Amino acid sequence: MKIRGFTLIEMVITMLVSSILVLGIAGFVELGTKGYAQSVDRQRLQTQAKFALEKMTREARHAVPNVFIADGNCLSFFPIIDSGFYAVSGSDINFIVGNPSASVSTLSDKQLLINPTQMLSPTDGLGALKNSFDLSSVVEISDPNISGATFSLPDKAPELIGGSVVNRLYISADNRKVSYCVGGSRVTREVGFSDSPRPLTDASEVSVSGAVSYTPASVQHNGVVHIDLSFKQSDETTRFQQDVQVLNVP
Repeated sequence: MKIRGFTLIEMVITMLVSSILVLGIAGFVELGTKGYAQSVDRQRLQTQAKFALEKMTREARHAVPNVFIADGNCLSFFPIIDSGFYAVSGSDINFIVGNPSASVSTLSDKQLLINPTQMLSPTDGLGALKNSFDLSSVVEISDPNISGATFSLPDKAPELIGGSVVNRLYISADNRKVSYCVGGSRVTREVGFSDSPRPLTDASEVSVSGAVSYTPASVQHNGVVHIDLSFKQSDETTRFQQDVQVLNVP
């Protein structure tokens, strides 16, 4: 019995068919790989954008109202450390804060603010505001009937201009000032006047451009922070436009 093998033509045809099948499969694999890589890049862009915007939004929303500084590239504000209510007693300003653990030592390097309505320049501190009182001379008052902590500023009532409709007060400090800046293809966050800016986005992966601005409060509305940022990675750009209402009122 004579055993026959493959002929040269059969082998060539088999190799051609196999090559076509391999190329087709490789094309599908390459397409899937590119799609996965693009999804990872897009997810990285969205993650960095959401982190920066969420952090900026949360801090701005609960900052001292009306004391915002915006120049297009940077947005600065002062976070609320404590808040409470005050009452004028003779020449003294007596006040209570909602933090029971507050004490003279925790307040001595801070500022008490009543009805802040002024705009500050980038170099100004809280002392430049009207109705801003240095708490270095604060006196603690013991009152077991009050769940918060009660204090007094002796002889400060004559300096009070106007006041808050609901006798509301805020406590903050210059060294707690927060600044968000857009520059160098990234978003940075800085605390105080001497802290080095810390990046919230990676410029090597995502390029950021845009501006931030602030609309002061009026009779019709509270203050609003306007955020308009574009995040670019490779050839893909995502633009985020967001308005943040400052919830606290004087």
